[in-house]
Amino acid sequence: MQDILIKNGKVLLFENNDVVIKEMDVKISNEKITKIEKNIQQEPNDYVIDAKGKVVMPGLINTHAHIPMSIFRETTEGCKLYEWLSEKIWPIEDKLTEEDVYYASMLSYIEMISTGTTCVNDHYFISNAIRKAAEKSKVRTVLTRVLMDSDGEENLQSRISEFEELYNSKDKENSLITYTVSPHSFYTCSPRALEESRRLAKKYNLPVHVHFLESIDEIEDIKKKHGEEAIKVLKRYFYDIHTILAHGVKLNDNDINELKNMDVAIAHNPVSNLRLGCKIADTTKYLKEGINVSLGTDGQGSRK
Repeated sequence: MQDILIKNGKVLLFENNDVVIKEMDVKISNEKITKIEKNIQQEPNDYVIDAKGKVVMPGLINTHAHIPMSIFRETTEGCKLYEWLSEKIWPIEDKLTEEDVYYASMLSYIEMISTGTTCVNDHYFISNAIRKAAEKSKVRTVLTRVLMDSDGEENLQSRISEFEELYNSKDKENSLITYTVSPHSFYTCSPRALEESRRLAKKYNLPVHVHFLESIDEIEDIKKKHGEEAIKVLKRYFYDIHTILAHGVKLNDNDINELKNMDVAIAHNPVSNLRLGCKIADTTKYLKEGINVSLGTDGQGSRK
């Protein structure tokens, strides 16, 4: 395999818990970075990339996305979250085929590769088609089959079966694709759905990925469905499981105090939150309180 030598770039490095940029060369051998130094000598077998005027940095990680939603652009039309989901997105998703999802996912992977995203944490369904696109594109992907039962308890078991079939049919040699257990949200999942999500996460030793307090409406809806606040529901089912909370826009001080003592991270999606009228998460406060915050794009339906 040919070595790669990246020369003349401005290399982004992490030193003493800070980010610094230095003009250096980068040598890659056997798909691993072996040197970051000034003026690395070119070898006869090197493939040289001149990065003059460019930044050399780690790939971006998209910590919350709905990969096939590349075909849903500009569907918000001023809608709020619930209206957008029930009137625009869910009716279209009911008609999606495996072929639709595969090609929509391939389009998303092309966009991610072209903008420097090398890892994505997905939250969707028809997941075999997404996995096929992930394998072809070779982008690191965290896959799932979203679980919910707001449309009827009879649908929950089939979704659980789909998840287990997906997980148990994985290619054990492909380290680029990993998995989460992903209940859709606390307002679309009954206590049984969350109990099953916990069971699966424990059975397969997987993290949980769930929408959490994205909009103001969720606060009361979760209380009505579960008889307690969202943070208590989270602790009831996932207190000892690493959990990625998508959005986290409507956290109050008590929520923050609880979360900073749990194994959780917030996947912050600012563009989506603003376009759907959810406002924006107070990430500065979260970070000051020691809560890990990452960035996600959500689906392209809630972005330009």
